[in-house]
Amino acid sequence: RMAEQTPLQNLILGVLAGSTEVCIMQPTLYMKNASQQGLPLTMKPSILYRGLGVSVINMAVLTGLQFPLTGVLTTLVTGGANRSPTSQEMITSGFLGGLLSGFVCAPMELVMIQQQRYGLSLLATPAAIVRSSGTTGLFRGLLASCGRESIFTAGYLGVGPALKRQLREEGYGAGQAKAMSSVLAGVASATLSHPIDTVKTCMQGDLSGEKYGSVRGTVAKVFAEGGIPGFFRGLPWRAGRNICSVFIIGEVQEFLTPLLFGSNE
Repeated sequence: RMAEQTPLQNLILGVLAGSTEVCIMQPTLYMKNASQQGLPLTMKPSILYRGLGVSVINMAVLTGLQFPLTGVLTTLVTGGANRSPTSQEMITSGFLGGLLSGFVCAPMELVMIQQQRYGLSLLATPAAIVRSSGTTGLFRGLLASCGRESIFTAGYLGVGPALKRQLREEGYGAGQAKAMSSVLAGVASATLSHPIDTVKTCMQGDLSGEKYGSVRGTVAKVFAEGGIPGFFRGLPWRAGRNICSVFIIGEVQEFLTPLLFGSNE
């Protein structure tokens, strides 16, 4: 489907889908980040939605990039053939699109995590980061960010749609196929990428590197503190969000495509 849209159309769909998703799911993002860093959990809306502005910008930009990138990469992977991409091609295109988008994701999520921890404004937070760590400080956790996004995007733009199509071909109803593919793709992408996400979150929460230094040092520290389970702190929050994300983004894309651009059928 994405290969049938122009890059501009995919960008518009990505921005709208990402913005919708994060406005709904922001509390689970706070809970996940707090769990990974060992911070206290809360049910106060003013704290749960702290950092929402940069989070919306982050998700809108990310999906705004991932949709057209994945669409272009799908065309390249299929050689421009006039056919539907295979499941493997869809997953590969999503993986590569997510990998590239990690370069944009890293600084924005760093700002959001610092906002969640210290409560500074959207403009004051990046300024404080640059003052304390220089411009390169904005890209702390870049490698982990690229790794996390590649797996996540392969899930919601690759595995999810591929599973839904497969289930429909096997005779499942539209509602059943959407629900099952959202759950399976969401849990799989969350579980596989969560150790990388934990490393990224710990590094970005500790800007000075006092506790979590390099990627290797952070891996060693997390393992020393909690063993293998330590890398999966906050997984239930992230898995829940991913399940809903696959569903929400797919629904927004499916609803808005014919509404905005007409049917390609």
